[in-house]
Amino acid sequence: MSDDHEPRRRWNRRNSDGAAWGGENSTNNNNTDDHRTRSYYREPVQISAEFRERIAAAARASIVTLTTFSLLVFSGQEVLPVAWIGNVFAISVLKPTLGATFLSARDVFVPMIPVALISWAVSAALSFSSTEVYRIVLPFVVALFAMVVFLCPWPHLTMKNLMLLIFYLVVSNPLSLKNVATEDVSSSIQDIGPFFVPALVGTICIGLLVSLLVHVVMMKFARSTTASRQVLILMRQVSHETNQLLLSLTRYMQSIGKDSDVARQARTLIDYHTRRRSRIIKRLGDYLPAMRTESRLGLSNEGIDIDAIEAFAACAKKQQKHAELVQAATTQTLLGEDYTSKNSHVREVKEIISENLGYVLERLALEYSKSETVFFFVNASKEDKEQIIHDLQHSMDEYLQAMRQAIHDAEALLQNNDDASRSTAGPMIRVRVTFLALFSFIHELRDVVSATKATKDKSDKVAETAIARLLSCLKMKWLWKDISKRRLATKTAVGLSLASLWVSIPYLNGHLAYTQGVWVGVTVASISLETTGAAYTKALDRLWGTLIAAAYSLFVDKVFHVNAIAKLLTLTLITFISILVSNPNRPYASRYAATSVGSILYGSFDNKMLVDDYVPTRIMLIFVGVTIFLFVELLMFPRSSRTIVQAQTVQLFEDLEQFFYQSSKSCSAISSVSGKDEESNDNFVDPLWMLRHGHKEVDVTSSLRDSVSAVKKTFALAKVEMRPGTLEPSLGMNISLDDVGYDRLLSESENMIVQIDLLVVTLQSLRGYYCQISKEHPVRDLQWPSLVSASLLRIAQQLSEISDEFRLVFPHGLFRPGASNITSIIGAVSLFRRFAQVRLSILADVEDRHASYLDLDDIALSGEGARHTPGFRLTLALAVSAMLGVAQGLQNCGRHLERIVESSFPLEEVKCNENYDHTTAIQFGGSGDSNDS
Repeated sequence: MSDDHEPRRRWNRRNSDGAAWGGENSTNNNNTDDHRTRSYYREPVQISAEFRERIAAAARASIVTLTTFSLLVFSGQEVLPVAWIGNVFAISVLKPTLGATFLSARDVFVPMIPVALISWAVSAALSFSSTEVYRIVLPFVVALFAMVVFLCPWPHLTMKNLMLLIFYLVVSNPLSLKNVATEDVSSSIQDIGPFFVPALVGTICIGLLVSLLVHVVMMKFARSTTASRQVLILMRQVSHETNQLLLSLTRYMQSIGKDSDVARQARTLIDYHTRRRSRIIKRLGDYLPAMRTESRLGLSNEGIDIDAIEAFAACAKKQQKHAELVQAATTQTLLGEDYTSKNSHVREVKEIISENLGYVLERLALEYSKSETVFFFVNASKEDKEQIIHDLQHSMDEYLQAMRQAIHDAEALLQNNDDASRSTAGPMIRVRVTFLALFSFIHELRDVVSATKATKDKSDKVAETAIARLLSCLKMKWLWKDISKRRLATKTAVGLSLASLWVSIPYLNGHLAYTQGVWVGVTVASISLETTGAAYTKALDRLWGTLIAAAYSLFVDKVFHVNAIAKLLTLTLITFISILVSNPNRPYASRYAATSVGSILYGSFDNKMLVDDYVPTRIMLIFVGVTIFLFVELLMFPRSSRTIVQAQTVQLFEDLEQFFYQSSKSCSAISSVSGKDEESNDNFVDPLWMLRHGHKEVDVTSSLRDSVSAVKKTFALAKVEMRPGTLEPSLGMNISLDDVGYDRLLSESENMIVQIDLLVVTLQSLRGYYCQISKEHPVRDLQWPSLVSASLLRIAQQLSEISDEFRLVFPHGLFRPGASNITSIIGAVSLFRRFAQVRLSILADVEDRHASYLDLDDIALSGEGARHTPGFRLTLALAVSAMLGVAQGLQNCGRHLERIVESSFPLEEVKCNENYDHTTAIQFGGSGDSNDS
């Protein structure tokens, strides 16, 4: 066999059944290899979890469609009109779980009743007027109601587009069915019937009940769609990822300084399990409201303790912050730290830590796993739980003592050796951060399982009456002061007014859109969203969904126009296929295509029109609605999500600059805090008390609090507008957002915000320690707050220089080209690379101060007289780690900005000299004359 086939031959041998690598069943025979290759390709395809979820979602949607149309169509159009709208609402509220579907159905049903009553009253009042008055007043009425709906602050009015659609259908239908030649208003009332509104509400309610019924029936099967079942699965997954994270951390601690390959592998596993755990916890939090709803309705699985599940979710969410701190301390090597293989002092320190913590950490992980299982996954007796609490506390005490001993032994080795003290400052910081994060991670579970009464009894809570809830809703302030809400309400009102002209103007209604004029307004009401990019995408998706549904409806009508059963089955089929192939990022197109087929096939007969005549008019009116809304969105009320992201990108670094200036000022004032005459033993038995609880009692200055809030608001706005900004059309007038570059920039910014919160906590803790330690404590002589303040000021000054350059190259405050050339922009962005030197400077200052600290003769490293020192030094380690993390994040932000400039900024035009004589051009390697060679 040739060498070219050797890799595949080894792969086939490894994957063959019963063949060990190099064992007796492995052979070099060509026939055997070919046989194994054929058997390998005949293996069945594994169905992924995502595909199973898609199949389940498509099956539920198709069953809902089949059931809804079977009930509504065959019950008689005269009893329940517009059957298609029942299916629209049924698909709209259909969610993956029973509880989520019930919440969605409730959000539709509760506001639908008052909206329907108001719509009925308005329609009745307009119907008593003349046709001319009706046509004049209609655009103003729908505009006023659109303003009210989108500015209403009531919490139950969440699906505002659907409520606006109901109002518009009720109010516009009588006039849309009015023929131009008819002057008698009573004819329009007769067309829709006197009880159109109750029938419409009944149709919608049937659709909602069908969606709930599908989930209720699934409860009889093993794989039910209850949220409580999904929550239990996710809890097991969180527990598994937690155990794997602790095992990986144990391997890391046992191998540092001894086996670098194993330590690197453990770092990778820590990073992987931390990120995966974060995603699962987020999904778990999304399922909790649905689970609570099922519990209140008595639909949850038997034996489920809702309080325990909520306690587990809250504990896991708190633990994730500590897990991410472990990840940052173990998987990111600080700049300036010597590698273990290159520095004998670093290796010796790590070996000491490994010997002291390896076995203790393994036992702590085992006790944690046992405690979590006993308290959340099995029914244990009270005695067993008490024993588990005792064992967990004992293992935590052992770990705390082992950590103190490890630090003591390591620093005893480093004493009177300045070079060793400086070179090991980075590793010692990382070890302390890891220790604190892991101890706090375990302590979160300890707090949960040892709490006798975490929350108040439900019997102690006073039930809020319906009248009190109504009064509280009435007292809520309307959303007029919210700029985005006010803009949404205004543009929707203007768009609906223009769309209503297709019902009000006789020529448009009678000659172009008779009986279907409402579709223009329905389109505007459906696609009106806050951001330009999201609204533009939804408008295009609605148009594409209409075209697909129209083509399919024409095909079905031609083939099955006389067979009602076949038509219903084909409608079910297109629903299944549409949901199955839907894009998770843009599901509206597929969902609308599925629902539009039903509205075309059955809505056309309700309008007494053939499908052939109905489809072209329907497409035209949907197109008109999209055009009207885009005209209002892009020209009358322009608001570019892309521009907001570009503005917030520049603003974020200015806000960070203010934060670091304020934090430096706050930190410099800590040294002047006068301590107590005598040290207090209260609250300091646990050296981590200040970091976990005590800092909450120490307030920060209002300027620092405001600067933190400004950073978070800027980031939140950029994150909200990021996805719509990428979907927004550019039309060549503005550069498109680079998806990858901005995603990475936002991710890095989010990590920096986490470090900023940690930095604020450490500043509070430092101030708390200086309020507690005595005035004569030797730690005060080292002036640690001054060092931290100088490091913070160094970061602020570098950000100030960057902000000054940004103001020159981006005078309009937008991160996009225009005022400066690419060379100047790259020069400004390159300043972020200087944060590498800032990190080196911070670490060098810490190394010098760390060496000075170890030289203090008055401090007993493990004595009773230094009981403040362990927690104090952990706080300093966290502060330094946070500063280095932010500096590293800013350096990474510079790289992401460079990528954005490279990928999305246009190339500069190079002007050629018109008098340039190509005949005199010097050829490569010659003088211009081809004969010279």
